[in-house]
Amino acid sequence: MPSNENESTSHPPVVRRELLYLVLLCALALLPRVYSAINLGWDWDGPGSFTLINFDEGGSCRAQLEGFNYSTFIGKQTIAIATMAGWPPAEGIAGDARAVKGYCHSQQHIRVARLYSALTGALTCVVLALIGRFLVPDQPGVGWSAGALLALSGFHISESHSGTVDAPSVFYIYCFIALMVWSVSRRSLPGLIASPLLIVPAIWTKFWVFAIFSYVALLPANLWNYVSHGISGRRALLVALATCVLGALLTNPDYKQAKLYPLLLLWYLVIPWRGIHRPMVVVWLLLPLFAWLLFSVDLISKYTTGGEYGTAYAVIGWHKLLRNLVNIPLVLIVGLGLPAFIFMFVGLRAITRAGAGTRAWLCLTPVLIFLLFMAFLAPVTYYRHYLPLIPAAALLSALGLHASSWAAKRWFVVLFFAWPALLAFDLLLDYHQDPRIELRQWYRDNPDARVFASYYVNPPAGNNALFKPEYAIGDAAALRQGTHLILSENWYDTAFANELNGPLTHDLTRLVKTKPSYADFYRNALAGQHPHLEVERIIALHSVMPELRIHRWLYGSFPLFVGDLVIFRVRD
Repeated sequence: MPSNENESTSHPPVVRRELLYLVLLCALALLPRVYSAINLGWDWDGPGSFTLINFDEGGSCRAQLEGFNYSTFIGKQTIAIATMAGWPPAEGIAGDARAVKGYCHSQQHIRVARLYSALTGALTCVVLALIGRFLVPDQPGVGWSAGALLALSGFHISESHSGTVDAPSVFYIYCFIALMVWSVSRRSLPGLIASPLLIVPAIWTKFWVFAIFSYVALLPANLWNYVSHGISGRRALLVALATCVLGALLTNPDYKQAKLYPLLLLWYLVIPWRGIHRPMVVVWLLLPLFAWLLFSVDLISKYTTGGEYGTAYAVIGWHKLLRNLVNIPLVLIVGLGLPAFIFMFVGLRAITRAGAGTRAWLCLTPVLIFLLFMAFLAPVTYYRHYLPLIPAAALLSALGLHASSWAAKRWFVVLFFAWPALLAFDLLLDYHQDPRIELRQWYRDNPDARVFASYYVNPPAGNNALFKPEYAIGDAAALRQGTHLILSENWYDTAFANELNGPLTHDLTRLVKTKPSYADFYRNALAGQHPHLEVERIIALHSVMPELRIHRWLYGSFPLFVGDLVIFRVRD
């Protein structure tokens, strides 16, 4: 890996063999993504039937037709493609939320949205391979290994076969980063001039404002030297960590409620005041004040705190600190597999041993800033939000593999890639064996059942009613009008440890997207302690790979919108 930004590095031209590798990599990534995209949710209730399995799909389409508040970038494209294919939205539905939802969630549009997502997901693997080739030109295996790891990531595949904006967003983010890496490493002025054309979709697709930090690679070396003068590498790491903790406190509603602002003065203890340039003294003195003012801006405050004290996502309070730090390694372990996760640290050590590396590595700064945001500030932590971390983690893992002697052992390399492939198969099997498919047979066996069902169950046509926990509180008079209750894990998991609550769930008032009374009901019902409910049947997901079993032990099922179903019989 080159370590001097001034050395002349000539990148090898893309020869026919490498083009062939890119095509094969794209095919490897595309096949599982397209297969799932065109098969999930079809034929559940008979030939030609379609059942939406992810209610977040088509959100950008709904926004484009003024039926939802979201980014419109992807929706513009999927609607245009669907229109060219003969499935345009009906005239005059813009602004009619129900009609817009009906079109955007139709099987015709969802098929387009999923295929768009699958294609961009597969192409992200190709883009990542090129980034690896640009960054480490003397080790071609790094780029190819990174692309292959991403292609085999079950988490990335599962987000790519869904018609949401998540996989396309990551594609545009890494396209922009790839252009920046190539432009900086080649010192290409035309590439830098053209970069705004790619930063627009990188941000617009999902409001990922972190992309702008890629331009730190253009800052003069003299500026870096001036700012860091008198600060050793270890001290710089300490300052960065202390600043992250500072931000975590300022964006935590519990901290604001406690009014412990004098504690912020401890931040000044990490600055080596005697060694820095005098003008920088003013900068460091004002930084906590600037941070406080910045996080007081309404838009930024909403984006970092999650709402007012004790409400919405902000209700988690102090528990957010542990939740965010647990979620990142957990999602990376499930996203790439344990072997790749371990080699990430080898790759990180390889970078630190090589020094600062080439300036082109600074183009990945957006991912680092995003990682720190998700670790210390993020109020909302659905797993799909972590997706931009997966390609960078794959690149780091590939670098670690080829920086070690294990890359020379063919049997180990085979095992290294076979592991995430098996993990992906195990994870994707949950989608293809969705418990809601088996639920159809239960409905056929119980045609006279009067069923209350939680929202995400999406039951077949029948005598169903939307369940609300209030129906089961007290004498449960409303609940006893039915014969059965079906609860979906994706609904009752709000009462337990999950990616939104974190591992600390003893205080019911700190649980996200639920109420203490709701959480208490779910816990009692699932424990068999509710006087009017008894478990009749459980249709559960079954995982084999240790990553998914670890996640299930800590947080429950990993896939969003696909989880265990518990069927209760209502008794008097």
